[in-house]
Amino acid sequence: MSEERFAELEARIARLEGLADTADPPRRSPESPSLMGVIHEMRRQAEKDNGSGTVGYVGAVRLPDGERFWARELPLSELLSADWARVADILESLGSQPRLALLGALVRQGRCTRADLQEALGGDGEQTTSGQLYHHLRALQSARLIKQRRRGDYEFAPEAVSQVLTILTAALNLATDPPLGPPFDLPEPE
Repeated sequence: MSEERFAELEARIARLEGLADTADPPRRSPESPSLMGVIHEMRRQAEKDNGSGTVGYVGAVRLPDGERFWARELPLSELLSADWARVADILESLGSQPRLALLGALVRQGRCTRADLQEALGGDGEQTTSGQLYHHLRALQSARLIKQRRRGDYEFAPEAVSQVLTILTAALNLATDPPLGPPFDLPEPE
């Protein structure tokens, strides 16, 4: 990693830490200067490699179990040729409101007991019986999204946190943002 890129990442982290201190952080603009450089670099790399491009994601978060930073990318050609059936269980698990509630509790609180997770589902009711809770927990474990530390004690699978938060961010953007519309020309880097 070049010194310039490292300095840029440090500056982004500092800005993110400043945003974490505010009660209601502002939404990041689609023209965010900190990410535009990454887009330009991906574009240059695709042109250099005569490739179709790259899909990537980055993040920096503070969670109860510590800080996490990630930057991942995958060439579009690999993404399009991959066996998408392998992701069905994960997407199915994320498509369930009770399972999202369980994941949300694990992200916010870190490790949770069975009682904590039962409460995250809303206490008593059809979706909150012990049988329903264990049904959802088994599905999340099968999709490798959560781990059972010991009997009745669960945590978000550390290796899945960054990817799931990225998927949820993209889904929330898809659900709440106006459509992006047709492709646009990137402004030239300064």
